[in-house]
Amino acid sequence: MKHIGNAQTISDIEFVIDAPALGDSRRAWTVHGVECTRDRHRFTGQAYEFNIEIVDLRRTKAGRTSWRVLIITEWWHAMDAKGEMRNSKWLKVLNGKPSDVAAWVRNCRSLKVDKAIGSKSSEH
Repeated sequence: MKHIGNAQTISDIEFVIDAPALGDSRRAWTVHGVECTRDRHRFTGQAYEFNIEIVDLRRTKAGRTSWRVLIITEWWHAMDAKGEMRNSKWLKVLNGKPSDVAAWVRNCRSLKVDKAIGSKSSEH
């Protein structure tokens, strides 16, 4: 199995979980049986600033966590620079098997894509 923390897998997870928009005040939601939370942290100093966003996904079955994943996004900016110093996104599996996470992502992504295709074909 390929490494689960790659950009494509992270993008697919973000597509599946459909997080509330940045202006939305909700910090928790549930999608496809997974509890999702989002926390944001920000620091602004005299020479730089950074923002960190942590999306925590937990899949539970029978009251036990079967897997847990964090997606961490970091933005760093120097006050005297025009662009970002650093922008990175990474994923960490805290509990469970990466293969279980990957299977959930594949299944949910397929369901969402099929639903979107079905909606478009019914419009015509």
